[in-house]
Order: sequence, then structure tokens, then C-alpha cells
Amino acid sequence: MKKIKTYILGVFLVFAFLACEEEMDVYHESIDRLNFIYEEWSDTLLNRTFVFDDKTRVFDTVWVEVATQGFVVDHDRPFVLEQVMGDTNAAEAGVHFIAFNDSQVSSHYVVPAGANEVKVPIVLKRDASLKDKELTVRFRIGNNENFSSGYPQYQERVITVTDMLVQPKYWNMYATYYFAGKYGKVKHQFMIDVTRDMGIKINDDFFYELVGDPSSVDMGMTDYWFYFFTYALEEENAKRAEQGLDVLREEPTTSNPEGEIVKFTRYEF
Repeated sequence: MKKIKTYILGVFLVFAFLACEEEMDVYHESIDRLNFIYEEWSDTLLNRTFVFDDKTRVFDTVWVEVATQGFVVDHDRPFVLEQVMGDTNAAEAGVHFIAFNDSQVSSHYVVPAGANEVKVPIVLKRDASLKDKELTVRFRIGNNENFSSGYPQYQERVITVTDMLVQPKYWNMYATYYFAGKYGKVKHQFMIDVTRDMGIKINDDFFYELVGDPSSVDMGMTDYWFYFFTYALEEENAKRAEQGLDVLREEPTTSNPEGEIVKFTRYEF
């Protein structure tokens, strides 16, 4: 019986080893490739606005990460990024962002020796035209003597840039449900105004910290902000009443000529 058990165990280990061998796909391509890395909490789209910044700030740097697909080498390897045209609201290189072939940024587009990942800058410019429009910087990994493009789904990134108030990316169903209620620009501006002295920016980062990961929403914090903004709104409306003004409302629309009343809700859509 002992010999039989030993034999069976030996056969099992052989098959297990062969199975593992079949699953392993040894990299053998002679071409090195490059892919963008998308953060777990993000995707291809990044939103940026200058609206929170001091008027003297004219540049904003967005850092994106790329990773090699191939062998690590002992020398630096420059790579190229290039704008993808076709969007009707495409940003203009040199006007709304520093062109990808400009040495101010292209000199940073290098995978260092011994590395397989690197973060590189995309530098946005605060042009006056962004005061009344939102533009798109769509770009991809180009080909050169060091790298070719890798997996198709990891080849493009998109950055929207504006100097207007825009809905934060993470003011989505979770923020709406837990503390913020339906999005509105007047509401958003009110939140900015009442937290300005606290050094808080009501932007993507603010909402991500609260509800960016739905599996770990801190309901103590979402409750705190719900009551904070609710009480601040009550005080604002009381001041408006003393001045003979209506309660705070969103801008009038065709469907709602008076403008929707600004309010904070939770646990409802």
C-alpha cells in the first residue's frame, strides 16, 4: 500500500509539473513594447481644471506611468508619445499643453537603465480659451528604435483640460447616494466657497478619498460632510432670506425655468 501511495504521489507531481510548464509562456520576442499603466481606481480618462488654482498658476503637470513589455536592459531607452487627432474638442499643442516633441518634456520620456516602469509628465497650459471650453488631450505611445506599441487596450490616455467648473469624476452614484446628492454647478461652487478657508479643494481627489473605493466607504466621514454642507446651506439661505432673496438655486433650464433648489441628500437617488 505504501508503494502504491508513493507511486500515485510521484505521478501526480509529474503531471502537476507538466501542467505548470504548459501554462508558462516564456517571453521570446525580439521587439520591446510599451504600455500605459492604469491605476486601479482610474481608467483612461483624467480630468483637470485650473478653476481651483491661483490666477498666477499657468501650468499643471499630470503624471502618467508606462511599463515595458520585454527584457530589462542596462542602458536608457527613450520613447515617444504622440497626440491622437480626431476629437472635435481637441486641445492644441503648444497652446493648451506642451507638445510631446518639445525637449522640455520629451527629454523626460525615457525608461532608465535597469528599470521597467517610469512616470513621465504631461504639462498642461492655462490658456485664456479654457475659460469657456473643455478640451481634450488624447495621446498614445508611438514607435521608435527602442519600443513598439504593446497591448491595444493600454495604448491611449485622455486628459480633459479646462478653466471652468466641471463635475468631479468621482461625484458619481456613490457620492450622490452617501452625502452629496445630485450634481449641480451652483451646488459645487457653494461647496468650494464654504471650504475655501479650510484649504480643501472639492475636486476629484476629495471625492475619491470618500467614495472612490466603494468597498471601503467611510460612512462616518460621508455623514460628517453631509451635515457640514447641509448646515452651511441653511445658514446661506437664512442670510439670503434677510436680504429678500430666494433660496439658492441652480441656473434656470427649459424644463425648470426657476432653477432647481440646491439641496444635499443621502441614501436616495
